[in-house]
Amino acid sequence: MPRPSRARRPRWRRRPQARREEILQAAIAVFGERGFARARLDDVARRAGVSKGTLYLYFRSKNTLFREVVRTLKGAVLARAEAFVDQFEGPSPELLGELIRRMWEHLSDPRQASISRLVQSEIHHFPELAQFYFQEVVLRSRRLLERVLDRGVARGEFRPAQARFAARGIPALMTMLCGLHRFFGRFDPEPLAGEAVAEGAVDLVLYGIVARPQTLPEAA
Repeated sequence: MPRPSRARRPRWRRRPQARREEILQAAIAVFGERGFARARLDDVARRAGVSKGTLYLYFRSKNTLFREVVRTLKGAVLARAEAFVDQFEGPSPELLGELIRRMWEHLSDPRQASISRLVQSEIHHFPELAQFYFQEVVLRSRRLLERVLDRGVARGEFRPAQARFAARGIPALMTMLCGLHRFFGRFDPEPLAGEAVAEGAVDLVLYGIVARPQTLPEAA
């Protein structure tokens, strides 16, 4: 007697949460490949293996779907970083260095990079989504860094003036470094490995903001 088939269950029989996850993963791929303006919900539904009507049961518009993609990719990473900061008990420079390394790892992930590139290139054409991204990702990242930097200032480990700027400067530095490494690294006559870039950023940032004793001018 033939054994029952172990073929994959049809997608329409899967649990709603699994179907929602498949739509989100398809959207990440489509947004990354086509950008926001050119992406169509038909493309997402086809990639997910569902009908467009089924997609609308979960996400009522392309804007809604993009918001959930951001929360899935960026929000999850930020939540893990926040939990890490909450539990960390060591020196603030060590904490900041680890956050910079995690930022590099996050930005180097191809899926994350594709959404970051989309945001940088075209999200300003959609003010409502731009404001959403700024609140959910940019400000949340800044607030997390401010917590770490304020901690270091309170402990005498960071210089106050530079710490306030660093919360804005560090994400910009890491985003630019990642873009240069990812898209132009093959043209660089003296390329650096990804780990070397991350460690170089850690060194540059820390030596720029770590507290130093002031030196008095030499007597004439």
